[in-house]
Amino acid sequence: MNLKKTNHLLTGLSLAGALLLTACGGGGDGDTIGNITSPTESGVCGEAGDDVNIDALMTANCKYLSSYRLFEDPTNPTANPTGNGTPYDLTTALFTDYTSKYRFVFIPDGKAARFSENETMEFPVGTVITKTFALPADTAFRGIEDETLLETRLLIHRESGWTALPYVWNANATIAEFKSAGAFLPVSLVHNGKQQDFTYEVPDTNMCKQCHQFDVAGTSKFMPIGPKARLLNRSYDYAEGPENQLTHWQTAGFLTGLPADLSTIDTITAYTDADAQLLPTKSSAELMDLAKGYLDINCAHCHRPEGGASNTGLNLEYWRSYIDHKPQHGYCKTPVAYRGSDGRNYDLVPGDAENSILHYRMSTAQPRHRMPEIGRALVHEEGVALIASWIDSLPGGSCDP
Repeated sequence: MNLKKTNHLLTGLSLAGALLLTACGGGGDGDTIGNITSPTESGVCGEAGDDVNIDALMTANCKYLSSYRLFEDPTNPTANPTGNGTPYDLTTALFTDYTSKYRFVFIPDGKAARFSENETMEFPVGTVITKTFALPADTAFRGIEDETLLETRLLIHRESGWTALPYVWNANATIAEFKSAGAFLPVSLVHNGKQQDFTYEVPDTNMCKQCHQFDVAGTSKFMPIGPKARLLNRSYDYAEGPENQLTHWQTAGFLTGLPADLSTIDTITAYTDADAQLLPTKSSAELMDLAKGYLDINCAHCHRPEGGASNTGLNLEYWRSYIDHKPQHGYCKTPVAYRGSDGRNYDLVPGDAENSILHYRMSTAQPRHRMPEIGRALVHEEGVALIASWIDSLPGGSCDP
């Protein structure tokens, strides 16, 4: 069943807040593509053309996603990007309520990102990163034909820095509209044969800063999270055939400074939900590697010295050695501010996931206790299973005297 064009999951949609519109007027009758009418705007957002509307991207928060002309089919942000838009994927992805994610990067002609060993690539002004979230009716069946579009987030590198814009799709998946205040979407999915009804939250523009804002040398800086070399160093099945993503970017002229030997790049091992059933067969070293990768993409953007949770002392970057930095990983460390985990006293009790606060906060959906605090309403069962297996594999015993 094709759920993309239905409102099967989004009945009762409620949206919060007003729209922030810059340099764009209201919509006209729109342009018809097939039997779908794409809304149009006035001003720079209403300019027609076949290429990406770079002027609008650099200067305006358009009301409609389609005004930027990022995709050949304005109703499908999961395929056929305009111009040199390039799809990409990560070895291990940030969990967001079992949604599927479709990612593209648009780098201006004649410009290129610069390789970074540990941080996000240094993208030039004019870069646009799109990430579309689609909810499967059943997580056993992925692919947009079995999913409902929820939102498309844009990260735009303007002269003033990075700007985050959330666009929410209507119930018929024909129009995505800018919602500066975010949105709350009542949805439902089936995972492992069990139906889960919940409210999916589209973050407002201020919430984006909670994860993307870093303190670099005393200066607050908004940065992307996902496109790091350690997460991109994998093969992707392009239209021309499979190729390493970093090599593809370099060949296309989108990336400079890439090491000649890709094996020298510290690379996060892929972990998917299907891999959870293999956890009992993993060695302690393999569990360490998988857990470090999972914590890096899901937690380390805040839990690092430059992040929003720097005051906790819990630093979980992939490149930070567990053996050399046990306290920073929570080893027998009492939390700085958190209380209320039913007798659990330490962030991480080696060999005892059940009594580790790190594991507990991942395994609950209660807003007061859950981690991450935002970005999910459901528990990532497979992620919890990984972290439990990792903690239980750690030697060390009890933290109590």
